[in-house]
Amino acid sequence: SRFKLKSIMEEETAMKVEQSEKASIPPLIAAAKRLERLLGGGLQSKNHSTYTNPAKVVRRWLGTASGAAGSATPDEIAQAAVVLLDPTGVCSSGLSLLSDGFSGDGLPATDAEKIYLTTASCREIESWLISLLVRCLRKEGKVSEAYELSEKGVATIAKHLTVASPGLPSTGASTTSLFPVLARMYRYRSLCATALNDQNLNNRLRADMAKAHNMACVRRDVDCQATLLNLMLEDLIVHSQSKYIALTNIEMNNS
Repeated sequence: SRFKLKSIMEEETAMKVEQSEKASIPPLIAAAKRLERLLGGGLQSKNHSTYTNPAKVVRRWLGTASGAAGSATPDEIAQAAVVLLDPTGVCSSGLSLLSDGFSGDGLPATDAEKIYLTTASCREIESWLISLLVRCLRKEGKVSEAYELSEKGVATIAKHLTVASPGLPSTGASTTSLFPVLARMYRYRSLCATALNDQNLNNRLRADMAKAHNMACVRRDVDCQATLLNLMLEDLIVHSQSKYIALTNIEMNNS
């Protein structure tokens, strides 16, 4: 009985240690690891069948990860990027954007402790982290920096869509999982452009959004189709109202 009691106490201690380790994982990293599991990362050798609709998985995950993302700071975002993204992998350019100026505080002591995300989810997490940094910069009033980063974020995701094959047989992943985060990036870019209130910039974005909407239709990307259509309609309404107000003022001045 004494041996049995000792075994129970050891199991309880192990459970407490495991729970404390989970609690010590930063929220952004924990959310990223969850998406890695949902998309089948690290299960290449187990004949694991992934979800047939990766875009739907990422869309739902973005909703569940909003709590972790809501209070994220630029340093926390940079820390997550350095821990999760392989500097020699497909997300090296995004990593450099996210970790620029990061001091390195809070990182694992050795590289052996870092377990980078696989290609099943690293592109999605890279894009998500960039969108979070855009939101942080915009909240801090650094709208110009936020807009420039959102442009780079859109370009980064577009490159992934162009370079990556439509399906990755080695991981079961698909580029369709990038559609929700690309739509999110378009929305943040539009918010930054609205805050800048630059007419030349708005004119350029109109042409860019029309082209992006056509591409979204070709690849059957419903996330970007809906987002871009809403953004274009919003821009049309605002532009029409501005035109109406300008014409009304002219008429009032001439009367």
